[in-house]
Amino acid sequence: MNVGMEKVFFHHILENAEQFFKVEPFFFKNEDIQFIYSIVRNEYTVSKNKVVPTPQQILAMVKLNDTEKKIADNLVKMLLKGDNSAYENEWILEKFKAWKISNLTKNNVLKSIELIRGLEEINYDNVVDIATKIKQIHNEVSLIADDDEDLGDDFDDPDSHKVTDTTKKMSTGWTTIDKIMNGGWDQASLNVLMGETNVGKCASYDMIITVRNKKTGIEEEITIGKFFSEIRQTNQD
Repeated sequence: MNVGMEKVFFHHILENAEQFFKVEPFFFKNEDIQFIYSIVRNEYTVSKNKVVPTPQQILAMVKLNDTEKKIADNLVKMLLKGDNSAYENEWILEKFKAWKISNLTKNNVLKSIELIRGLEEINYDNVVDIATKIKQIHNEVSLIADDDEDLGDDFDDPDSHKVTDTTKKMSTGWTTIDKIMNGGWDQASLNVLMGETNVGKCASYDMIITVRNKKTGIEEEITIGKFFSEIRQTNQD
């Protein structure tokens, strides 16, 4: 990947801020662009208002973080002055998605190799655990093909979806989780569990929840995994 294309991708992300949550700094091979992108990405993802910094703000942030003075001001200004108006949008989108998938695939292969290398003692539990983790890692690639649908600027921001009305809450059964969720599950809505890769999201599929049949009023204990499987089956029927 040449520097020119990385500049195009950099500006594409500035113009489509939801990509900050989907593009890791290591995707950029040019060290200067990677450094600048890391600063801008961190500023955007931690900010509450989710506004992309202006070129002037980016330049100031680079100066503040570049303590060793490795990046010249002219280089930063040249990078920020560029734009993608000379390219067709469809062309950029195709190249950009291919770039993301390529970087994610390479990184996932390396993660998988490290997991396999760590498999010193071969037994059923170890093999199943490693196989499950590898499957989870590579599922990211299959999901990325549709990850650019317009789901709203705040879709990847959990704080934007909090429900603070505790009168419409139902306890999860765990005090800590209830506290995090401001009272528990949101009633009459779909509750989505979100988290970084390999933090145990899939393990939560075995968590038992209690659901009440709206028609019969009967309560039933069911795993989250089975709950969503039955929803999918119902939709298919």
